[in-house]
Amino acid sequence: MILLAALLLALTPTAAPDEKPSSAAAAAVVQAPLPQAVATVKAPAEAAADSAEDGAQVKLEPVDVVEHLNDRIPGDLHFLDAFQNGFYMRDAFSRGKPIVLTLVYFDCPMLCNLVEQGLIKSLGESGLKLGEEYTALTVSFNPKDSPRDASIHQESYLRALRGAEHAHAQDWLFLTGATEQIKKLAQAIGFQYRWDAPTAQFEHPAVAIVLTPDGRISRYLYGVQFPTRDLRLAIVEAAQGKVGTTLDRALLKCFRYDPASRRYNLYVWGFVRAGAGLVFIALASMLTVLWYRDIKSQKGKAV
Repeated sequence: MILLAALLLALTPTAAPDEKPSSAAAAAVVQAPLPQAVATVKAPAEAAADSAEDGAQVKLEPVDVVEHLNDRIPGDLHFLDAFQNGFYMRDAFSRGKPIVLTLVYFDCPMLCNLVEQGLIKSLGESGLKLGEEYTALTVSFNPKDSPRDASIHQESYLRALRGAEHAHAQDWLFLTGATEQIKKLAQAIGFQYRWDAPTAQFEHPAVAIVLTPDGRISRYLYGVQFPTRDLRLAIVEAAQGKVGTTLDRALLKCFRYDPASRRYNLYVWGFVRAGAGLVFIALASMLTVLWYRDIKSQKGKAV
């Protein structure tokens, strides 16, 4: 019986038609579509690589200053001051004084603070009086900055400005605004900046702009340290000699702004003309004294 059962088992088929395939057969079935599956997985990777390559070719926004000398700032640009009052740029042009304009953002970790501190130092040493001989505007180009942020920085900076004891908050306004208004102002003055995602900071140039009383761009001053003479002459120049002293106006004839060095340098012909004028005045004074003495001497002889 045992021998007969073993013989029948050997003659029985290994798998019935309705049974599941063996592990080897299953592996063959899984492996059959493998090339197609790999292609399906590979396609997104290739797309990501192509996307990264296209991103690498995208040109970054420049960080620079494109000078727009003598262009007028649009007066209808609207911002908020530190007291949450609406402020139009034309309001700054109605005061009849040159304007020192800076663009910063209030939580800048380094550069903006250096620009403002350098500006305050030079303005304090210039001898010019805030509110009487010039006004100032500081505008944040970060739309997330609030009037509260502006108020904190305004109080801090004005406290550090020498000679500002009698100035008012309206003499140096700190402004915030919407993205559209900020971009229009930046474009008007040629201020190019961009957001750097890896560092979570804005990249921007360091510059102060001096405007004429009617809102035209008169001079760009670069860096974080502004030579006191250059800043004073730029303000006097923007005011067309209506502020400052007679000496300042004379210096403007001897010094010209050099775009290459970005400083006021000695203007040779202006210096020669000024020297010739001084010589003429001295000679005329000497001749007048001699003539007066001669007349006096002749009167004495006649007596």
